[in-house]
Amino acid sequence: MTEERKAAERLTFKFLCLLLIIAAVVWIVPLAWRMLSPFIVAVPLAAVLQPIIAFMQKKLRFRRGFASLLIVLILTAVVLSILIWLFTFGIGQVTNIVSNSGDIVTDSINSINTALNNLLKGIGNSAGPGVEKWLRNAVNNMVNGLGEWASDAANNLVAFSVQLAASMPYVIIYISFLVMGLYFIANNYSEIRSHLPGGSRRNQNSNTTKLTKSAIRSLTGYLRVQCTFGLMVWIISWIVLSIFHFRYSAITAFFMGIMELIPMIGSGLPYFVMSALQFLLGNPTAGFQLLGLTLGLQILRRILEPKLMSDFIGITPLP
Repeated sequence: MTEERKAAERLTFKFLCLLLIIAAVVWIVPLAWRMLSPFIVAVPLAAVLQPIIAFMQKKLRFRRGFASLLIVLILTAVVLSILIWLFTFGIGQVTNIVSNSGDIVTDSINSINTALNNLLKGIGNSAGPGVEKWLRNAVNNMVNGLGEWASDAANNLVAFSVQLAASMPYVIIYISFLVMGLYFIANNYSEIRSHLPGGSRRNQNSNTTKLTKSAIRSLTGYLRVQCTFGLMVWIISWIVLSIFHFRYSAITAFFMGIMELIPMIGSGLPYFVMSALQFLLGNPTAGFQLLGLTLGLQILRRILEPKLMSDFIGITPLP
């Protein structure tokens, strides 16, 4: 066999492998996720429940099957209660947004327009009327575009709420399969764990096992830290904004909690923008309140982040 033929065969083999990977990513993986996602999600949940199940076996003398069933039922009741509360809260907020969408958009646009006009007056006094006129045209175009985007966002929110309500039967079926899968996997977790990376039936010294364990631990730890801070920002913002009597405090706090999950942005940037708008609108008290809130949140994060990163990811607190 000539070298040219060997090279052609290697190239053909690599091309076929690439096609298989593309096919797996495009078709097989989504299909497998749609069919098996309740059981895939149940594996890490069962891992989290193992210390509680072991405690119930040792201290309360429960059989493993009964302990697994009991903790799964308690967890399901707690999660369903939280979901029902969140769903009720979400429906209430969506109803509030829909019923007041015109006022929200109008108030927001007017506030931004007033703040920009105050800023442009200062620019016009120093740079000349020609620059001020050009900036005003640009600002008006931006404000009009922002108003159209806000109206579309409100309509999309209504459509999403309708789709969410229509998908509730599917959600109930999905939770049922998830609960059944969680019980069976939690009850037989030791056997299943032995086949997973780091299990007794896997080579513990292989680079693949070590890398997989490290990647999973780092990823799950990072997600836990981000979700912790997102929840913290949501609750604290809701309480503080309500105390200071900000309009739409619940919606604003929920938005800030979502923003906190975005790396390199967080809630600091939108809070800073809101504070700057309040100063431009001639409301220095509200501006200082927002600055104090975001400063407190940032200090709290800087204090807690090293400890949480150390506990959840395994790195030392100093880096």
